[in-house]
Parts: sequence; structure tokens; C-alpha cells
Amino acid sequence: MASIFLANAPYFLEERYGKLASVGATLPHLGLLMLGAVLRKVGHRIRIVDASAQGLGYEETLEQAKKFQPDIIALTAVTPSIIKTVKLATMIKVVYPSVPAIIGGPHFTAVPEQTLLDYPVFDYGVVGEGENTIVELVEALSADRPPSNVKGVAYCENGKVTFTLPRLPIKELDTLPFPAWDLLDGFPSQYRPALFKYKKLPSTHIVSARGCPNKCIFCDTSVFSRQIRFHGAEYVLEMIGYLVKDFGIKEIIFEDDQFLIRKKRVAKICDGILKAQWRISWCCSGRVNSVNDLSLLKLMKHSGCWQINYGIESGNQKILDFAKKAITINQIKKAIRLTHKAGILSKGYFIFGLPYETEETMKNTIRFAMRIPLNDMSIFTLTPFPGSEMYEIAEQHGTIEKDFEKMNLLDVVYVPNGLSKEKLLYYQRRFMKDFYLRPRIVGNYLKRLLANPLNVFNMIKAFRGFSQSVFGKTSDL
Repeated sequence: MASIFLANAPYFLEERYGKLASVGATLPHLGLLMLGAVLRKVGHRIRIVDASAQGLGYEETLEQAKKFQPDIIALTAVTPSIIKTVKLATMIKVVYPSVPAIIGGPHFTAVPEQTLLDYPVFDYGVVGEGENTIVELVEALSADRPPSNVKGVAYCENGKVTFTLPRLPIKELDTLPFPAWDLLDGFPSQYRPALFKYKKLPSTHIVSARGCPNKCIFCDTSVFSRQIRFHGAEYVLEMIGYLVKDFGIKEIIFEDDQFLIRKKRVAKICDGILKAQWRISWCCSGRVNSVNDLSLLKLMKHSGCWQINYGIESGNQKILDFAKKAITINQIKKAIRLTHKAGILSKGYFIFGLPYETEETMKNTIRFAMRIPLNDMSIFTLTPFPGSEMYEIAEQHGTIEKDFEKMNLLDVVYVPNGLSKEKLLYYQRRFMKDFYLRPRIVGNYLKRLLANPLNVFNMIKAFRGFSQSVFGKTSDL
């Protein structure tokens, strides 16, 4: 049995949400919880420190490691947190120089060779899905065996990066244990979604499917692959029941990219929620080309679904086609209208700064978003993350600043030909102002506030952050 310290690096709300930090999300890191679950299942001693969600600093996280006295440390990182993860690993290595340090997560899987060569503090890396790989890697390290026979591992040897055979994606997801929520300090009371992304507390998120078969050029699918795999409806319902009964969870956020694609499974989940009489609320994400069944939407509403999030990206078909979204403007209109007709709120995610973006296309996207019955929206400027097709072709269509710490969806790191950083920021702010400062949207938010008066203080903080974001100083255009 080994003692394994699982953690992510401190990544504070201010760094992730900017002026809206006071109402940002502090949800658990599901990847860490899954690794903890599979390692515990085979008998290892586990400590999970979700420093990002728990708001812990470097010294506090290090103290947690020292109290635990690990045999192995395993860290995870997204692109904007990789430098922070290097710092944490270095601090732990000063105290435990002989303890193996494992790195995994989206950033490492996207650029494994570069990561190991640039940051030698990491001894081993897990490429792709980590559950089966981490179990076998820990077994090899505990037995003082080289990891050369463990699939899905990378490590440095004589100054060069060695890759073992690749590991195939997990086909039977229902063989996996539930995430180890019980190993997380303060769950669920100390964790919550972003303001207005929930109706009830305590709330948490789950993943009921992995992989995405679509080819959007701005997405990195290297961890879960393009092969979509589903948990069965029975597994999902059992997991929800566990969260409701053991932790008092009142709301579920489905984080799947493709929750609505298998309609019979969605209907079974809805029927199961109704039959169990949990009276939970829930929300999910979906692709607009998967929404064409009003009766299913009404069943979702009846079982507690209150909002669906859609990746719309742009109101310009040429931009959507270049981005390989495989959706049409008409499909967007139909999905939002059907969702509205079913009595479910809709939120649209938009991106400014894709190739072929112009001032006119941004104006058109703003007008388009205001013509359809959207209830909420988020607008980002394009970030070409490592592992995405856009990262590889970015310089063909504009200029990119490959500073990992700035790839945080707040800083503008990519500017397409014909535009400037100042224009992107101007239209981003204009979109937020034009969309939200309308009587219909303001009235909708006031209704939601009246339904949950405890959010008054958070609403004030959110409005202050919104005002700073929208009316803050901008460069002259």
C-alpha cells in the first residue's frame, strides 16, 4: 500500500474570474476525485487537496502534503495553471526529493514532451484518461519497477522523452467507482457553482459521458478523445441517489459535452429522477443540432431541468463552418425556441476572434443573440489551447501570444487578421452591455433573485463586477 497525495495547484478566483471573482465557481475537481476513487479501491492510502476550489495557498497546500507524508505525489493542470503546478511540485520536491512526482491532466496530455523537457520537476506523466494508468503506474513505482510496461505513460530517460504504448479510452465507464467525494474536505458545504448557475444548494457537478465526436477547431479533446462513451442511465441514477442521500445534494450540473445526444438515455434519467421523488433541480449542456423533440424537453422540465447551455459561438455561418461546429444558424434558432417553449431557460456561449471575424460579424452576432429568446450568455475571446487544431493553425490567420498563464479566457492572447485586441475587448463589453441591460433580462434576473432572496448580497457583488467589466476603461478605437 502506498500513500498518494493528489492535488491541484492554487489557482485563485481572482485569477480565474477577474472582476467577477466574488461570484465565481468553487466546484470540486472531478479528475482528482476519480483518481482518488480508483486508487483507494485497490487499497492505497489517499489524500486529496483541491487547492483551487478550497482557496488554499502554496504554503497551506505544502503543509497538507507534509502532514500526509506521501510516497507519491500526483498533480493535475490545465494550461493556465501549469506554471503554478510546477511551483507547487518544486516546493514539495524540496521537502521530499526522492518522492516520484506525476503530472497529468489536459495540458500535459496536449503537450507531453514539451512539459517534461521544460519542467524536469515531473518524473512521470499520464497521457489521456488517467484511472487505469495511475493504478498501474503506482503499482510499478511501489514495486520499484520501471514503468516501461505501463501503457499511457511518458518520462524522461537520458535527456529524451520516452513514451510507452498508448492506452485506449475506457469503454465500459460503468466499471468505474463514483468520484471520491467523501475524501474531499468540507464537501459539499464549502463548494458551489458560479452565481446563477444553480437554483438550489448544496449543488455539485457530475460527468455522465466522456468524449466528443465533433471537430470544433478550438476544443482540445485529447484527454477523453473523440470517441463518445456513456454511463448507463442506471449508473447515473445510482450516483445521483448517492449524492442526494449521503450528502444532501439538491441540484446536479451535468458537465457532459453531449448530454442530449442519446435521447432514450436522457428520458430514462428523467423518469428515474421523477420516480425517486428526489425533487432536485438540474441543468446540462447540449448541442443545438441535438434539440428537436419538444416532448423530451418537457419531460426534462418536469424532472427538474431548469437550464440548458448551448455552444453557439457566432451568428455568422461562415465562421461557424470554418470552426467546424457542424451546426447552422437555423438549428440555433430552433433549439433556443424549443427550449423556451418547454419552459427551460437557455444560456448561450459565444466566442469573438475566430478566423474571419470582423467588426461587422461581431455586430451581427450581438444582434442575433438579442433576437432569439436566450436568457443568459457568456462571451469569451478565442483562446487557442494546446491540443486544439486552432493552436496549430493560429499563426496562419492572426497573431498568438503563447503565454500559458494568459490562456485563462480573460486575457486576449489571439487576434485574427484585420482586428486588434482593443476592438475585441470593445465588442465583448458591448455584447454584455447590450444583452444584459434590457428590461426582459433584468426582469428575469429579478425574478430569480426573488425566488432566492439569500442571493441578494451576491447579486450586489455580481452587479458591481459586471459594471466594472462593461464600463471599465478601454482604449480608444
